[in-house]
Amino acid sequence: MATSLICWNCSESLGDVPLPVSRHANCASCFEVLHCCRMCRHYSRDKRPYCDEERADPPNVKESANFCDYFEPANHVNDDDAGSSQKVKSELDNLFGVTDDQAVSDSEHSLEHSSEHSNVDTDDPLAKFNGLFDD
Repeated sequence: MATSLICWNCSESLGDVPLPVSRHANCASCFEVLHCCRMCRHYSRDKRPYCDEERADPPNVKESANFCDYFEPANHVNDDDAGSSQKVKSELDNLFGVTDDQAVSDSEHSLEHSSEHSNVDTDDPLAKFNGLFDD
């Protein structure tokens, strides 16, 4: 276990939180619960159901306080950031053989296409549908 814990949500220091971490402990900065899967050393985004401990029965909501007997606090930075989504996008591009030049060209084309149809009434579903097929 790390000597200085940080919050799984806001990455603030948790030096003032007494160990072992109570089920009722919250981060002083963002008020998120700390005795949860996202704060546990067994939490793993690469493994379903996000837990490396085979004997554990992990809850469905990983951000909720729980009574897990295998909970061990660890430093996990919030991994729902743009870097993570960019990594996934690049992996998909590699899977489908899209080069960086093609990805940039496609995104520029979609921006041009969306600006051409900006005059379409967005509240009218029929106009939206017809706008999809206008060239």
